[in-house]
Amino acid sequence: MRLPGLIGSKKSYVDSGLLYDMTDIHCHILPNVDDGANEYEEAVGSLHWLKSKGVCRMYLTPHVMSDFSKNTSGYLSEKFGSFVKRLENDGITDIPDLRLGAEYMLEAAFGKRKEEGLLTYSDRHVLIETSYMTPPVGFPGLLEELMESGYSPVLAHPERYAYMAMEDYRFLKKQGVKFQLNFLSVTGAYGPFARNKAIRLLKEDFYDYTGSDFHHITRHKDAFTTKMLTRKQILRLQILFRNNRKLWGTEE
Repeated sequence: MRLPGLIGSKKSYVDSGLLYDMTDIHCHILPNVDDGANEYEEAVGSLHWLKSKGVCRMYLTPHVMSDFSKNTSGYLSEKFGSFVKRLENDGITDIPDLRLGAEYMLEAAFGKRKEEGLLTYSDRHVLIETSYMTPPVGFPGLLEELMESGYSPVLAHPERYAYMAMEDYRFLKKQGVKFQLNFLSVTGAYGPFARNKAIRLLKEDFYDYTGSDFHHITRHKDAFTTKMLTRKQILRLQILFRNNRKLWGTEE
């Protein structure tokens, strides 16, 4: 008989302790800019809920891609400033500390975005993504140019890219690309394909950082409370959450 709390018992993110004092580096809660929160009230509700689960710091990372043509660095900075000001005016305090980042699609317009100046973590780490089905044209060259410009690319949710095999992940790591796990992938939020890949990449220590990729409470709530994490996975995830705090500057 397996008793609660003994080694071997599976835990959820909520009951594992992983979310305590957490820094989240990937979410879509800045309202009315992409496919995340649609309204101010929804964003506030999400932030309250996440704070109640232990999340203390968050980078808001709206999509920057051709589907959301308004999302330049300047426009998103204005929207973030207005959002923070409204939170202050409304006396909203029981939420995580907030900073602005972005999630950049590697596509034809990316060169223009780079010229405008990229929104980053710690001045040089930049969150990037690609299509789930096909790599961008000249993918290795784009990464090389990004690094030559002084940026450190952080690849969002590599477990979700159908076109990538293990040799592709090894090649990217050799190039110096950092990997960001969508930690809810491990508890099945994106289906069995992403879950199986995430578990393997986590086991083989490919990941450097982690984030929720939070969009909506209704979409993600169950994945926070699903009991699927093994003790070994929790130990590996602790390292990633610690690395997140280093990006924020709260841990050496």
